[in-house]
Amino acid sequence: MTPSIAIHLSDVVFRYVESGKRNILDHVSLDIEEGGITVLMGSSGCGKSTLAAVLAGLYPENGGFLESGTIELYGHPVSAMNQQERAAYLTMLFQNPDLQFCMDTLRREMQFCMENICVPKEEMDRRIESAARTLGMEALLDQKLVTLSGGEKQKAALCCLYVMESKCILLDEAFANIDSRSVTELIALLLKLKQHGRTIIAIDHQLGHWADAADEIIVLGEGGKVLQRSIHPDQLEKFYPLFEQEGLYYPGRTASQRSFFMADAAAGHKSETAASYNSGPSTQQDQKPAAVSFRDLSILRTSDARASRFRQYLLSHVDADFPKGAMTAVLGPSGSGKTTTFLSVLKQHPYEGSILIDGTDLSRIKKKELFAKAGIVFQNPGNQFITQNVTEEVKSSIRIWNKDLSDEQCEKQALALLKEYGLERYHRYSPYMLSQGQQRRLAVLSILAGQQQILFLDEPTYGQDYRSTMAIMDQLSRKVKDDGLTVIFITHDQELAEVWADKIYQLQGQRLVEGRRTS
Repeated sequence: MTPSIAIHLSDVVFRYVESGKRNILDHVSLDIEEGGITVLMGSSGCGKSTLAAVLAGLYPENGGFLESGTIELYGHPVSAMNQQERAAYLTMLFQNPDLQFCMDTLRREMQFCMENICVPKEEMDRRIESAARTLGMEALLDQKLVTLSGGEKQKAALCCLYVMESKCILLDEAFANIDSRSVTELIALLLKLKQHGRTIIAIDHQLGHWADAADEIIVLGEGGKVLQRSIHPDQLEKFYPLFEQEGLYYPGRTASQRSFFMADAAAGHKSETAASYNSGPSTQQDQKPAAVSFRDLSILRTSDARASRFRQYLLSHVDADFPKGAMTAVLGPSGSGKTTTFLSVLKQHPYEGSILIDGTDLSRIKKKELFAKAGIVFQNPGNQFITQNVTEEVKSSIRIWNKDLSDEQCEKQALALLKEYGLERYHRYSPYMLSQGQQRRLAVLSILAGQQQILFLDEPTYGQDYRSTMAIMDQLSRKVKDDGLTVIFITHDQELAEVWADKIYQLQGQRLVEGRRTS
């Protein structure tokens, strides 16, 4: 029996600007069979997320211009369907789940989703309880969505897809903010959905997630064009040159094997690229003074402690030092408090005990002085853009610290930095027209264009291909080595921490457990 086609695209041309010269999707043709798990890979900015939005009917209905082509879901033209009809065939999880929540709690969000597809009211409670139980989200059903961690929000968004019971689920970097244990659990769930006839399409840079689950891997090139399909996880070795050519992650490439980028771009800037991580005290950075220190630090789970009868903590009585002029990684499960700890250091979340910045208690530092010392790149970089133009975003940071520079000099510096980060071609774009990976690069670049000496990064490589990840981390490493920058970054990527961090902390059970690196 020949499998039916779930997704059909024929000669699709899409661009964001009507008179623009660049097609984001450039004559794309692609068929995806029903009932399997298909993984779409490609370099950052090649058009993967735009392709997903076009498939879901979000574009051109909500932006951009579909110049030509045919798009069908299970044989039905997307252009002829209303939102309710499309949802019966395909639902989508965005890279940034905040963009798709409309209600204040997960329970209400799931009710809202089902109302939009006309699920009978008497059926809603059963679906909600089943989804929450299956995904382990019972405890979060009535918690405010704004209080959830990035990983918890991803799980909450997946719960919403689960209750809608669409024939096809499209995941756009759905695991970017989720720890490895949660990824394993969600992959297992997706395999169950596949057994029940669901079609799964996943856009992901981390192919290792899908090593035991993918039926087909498709590599996309610039403009969303198919470079190679019919790749199966047990046949990856013969496609290694393609992955290297496109700058993609390749499963099994360990820290010591990450040579193709290091040799060209990072030579002389990082000598311990093959370091390993072990439990125990750090020694390499002990002689450096601390840029940030915690003393008997406890961090509340909620920003409003009075709302709860019992005070609950994410961190409890923690001592930690983050050395000046070094890179420190903070790892830990989703929802364990990593991001909230950053917010406490930036005076955005209550805490007990002491936080010291260059030896001065945080309580004595005014916010203006604090942000002159420290910058942050948020988990969702779109939350921090202050202009509507990519070049202006970088220029605004340069102006703050270089008031004597002319506008022409600021622009020249900004364009040079954009070129270094592979963003020069987008210099006239709005930051919000960039992919999530490109937005993150722009956010990091904008912060580095300033002169703060402490930089906090929340999942700095989320949404990045391998080449972009190495470029970001190499640039940070250079700033640490050459300018004495202090970098503290949150990541779920254990190997990223082992390769780049001078010191590693693991958040475990309300404690920060220090690790050591050895050559």
